[in-house]
Amino acid sequence: MYEIEADGVQNRLYLTLSGRMDREELEDAADEAVESAERLRDGFDIVNDLAGFTPPSPEAAKPIKRAQVELKEMGVDRVVRVVDEETSQVVVNAFERRSRDVGYSGETAESVPEAERRLDENDVAGYASS
Repeated sequence: MYEIEADGVQNRLYLTLSGRMDREELEDAADEAVESAERLRDGFDIVNDLAGFTPPSPEAAKPIKRAQVELKEMGVDRVVRVVDEETSQVVVNAFERRSRDVGYSGETAESVPEAERRLDENDVAGYASS
């Protein structure tokens, strides 16, 4: 399951991925994330809630990397991934590895409000806009 919301006021893209998703569902989520980001300004941030997301197969995960490439090209600034004690380290490492492959790094937070607080802070060196 996934939920995607673009907040034009905060210039943030909110992505929630949960449970086990097959390639078709990840394709749909990737397409919707890119379409939603088109409504945001250059330098937008992403809050990616991965709490409860089950690692997909490597084949099913390909749309994630495609979306990361497109979002980077669209001008993403900072990305904060929300993880909890149940989030697989495989998921966390895979998202970070793919994002580094396309040219940015992500931060982690334990909740969406914590992620928002981090993004409300000043820019952090080492992320996409740096």
